[in-house]
This record gives sequence, structure tokens and C-alpha cells, in this order.
Amino acid sequence: MKRYLLIALCMMSSLSILEAGEKRTWEGKWNNRKYNTSGPLKCVAASDDKGVWKATFTGLFKGDPFKYEATFQSRPNGNQLNLAGTATIRGHKYQWAGFMKGATLSGKYKSNIGYYGEFVLKEKK
Repeated sequence: MKRYLLIALCMMSSLSILEAGEKRTWEGKWNNRKYNTSGPLKCVAASDDKGVWKATFTGLFKGDPFKYEATFQSRPNGNQLNLAGTATIRGHKYQWAGFMKGATLSGKYKSNIGYYGEFVLKEKK
């Protein structure tokens, strides 16, 4: 019985990530593997009660600021949320997948024009 209670508590704590309307902020760095560039990245996001997140990403690419909106779906997977989404940045289509685990938001992305890379962000309270 204790084992089942522990499992239930762990699942409840991982699902607290899904609180609808709660805004969360992460900051860190992205890498573009096509051009071997990197820069700062910030994500501010909130989810609805169905696990759909709306996010604003801001950062710098070769000193040029960027900002884009993204919508992505989350699915609980043990102690993390798996994520998948799309975005249009400067007219180019991007797909990305990643996860939220603890205070970390990680992802890998690729575009229809050959940009690809990853990002690792830490939550800011």
C-alpha cells in the first residue's frame, strides 16, 4: 500500500506542472548546429487544462533580437512532460520536441531551410 501511495504522490507532483493558466519562465541558451552559433533564449509560457502551452520565445541570433510565438502539446511521461510543437519564424517552419523535467526545459529543433539545434533553459522564479 505504501508503494502505491508513493507512486500516486510522485505522479501528482509531476502533474502539478500542468496547472492551467500558471505562467512559467525559463532562461538559458540555444545552439544552431548548421552555423555553429548560439545565444541567449528566454521562454515565457502558460498551459491550459488540456496540456496545450502557449509560449513566447525571445533571444538573440548573431546580435539580432528575435521574438516568436509557439504553441505546443505536453504529455506526462513519468517524472517529466514530453513536448512537441511547431512555430513559424521569419517565414520559416520549425518543428521541435523536448521535455520539462524539474526546473529544466529542453528541446531540439529543425526548420524547413536546414537550421537545427537544441536549447536548454532553467526556470526562473
